[in-house]
Amino acid sequence: MTYYWIRQLHIATVVFSVAFFALRYYWMLIHSQREKQRWVRIISVINDTTLLGAGISLAIITQQYPLAAPWLSAKLVGLLAYIILGTLALKRAKTRSVRIFTGLLALLSAGYIISVALTRTPTPWINLT
Repeated sequence: MTYYWIRQLHIATVVFSVAFFALRYYWMLIHSQREKQRWVRIISVINDTTLLGAGISLAIITQQYPLAAPWLSAKLVGLLAYIILGTLALKRAKTRSVRIFTGLLALLSAGYIISVALTRTPTPWINLT
């Protein structure tokens, strides 16, 4: 029963994280001041911390760990890419064109992470047939 609720929390925070990143990315594209407001960063940090905690809890409950489970390793690599690319897109990149490009790559990496989670394989595109 605990597994079910932690998994639901994990899924909900994933959906919120990607949707909120997409919204922040949109705000960056239209030069909205909302993206720079403090509450936006606070909500993002709270959600991402909850997401990480739920993910770690699921790994412990199911006894599936990165390096032992290749699909979890792939998710972690994808997560690192998502974090780095998202940070570049929202604040670190110097030019608008780099921000646009890294934002699209961040969304692509989020899609990769989700597809790996659904297929439980590091190469989800192979299972498309």
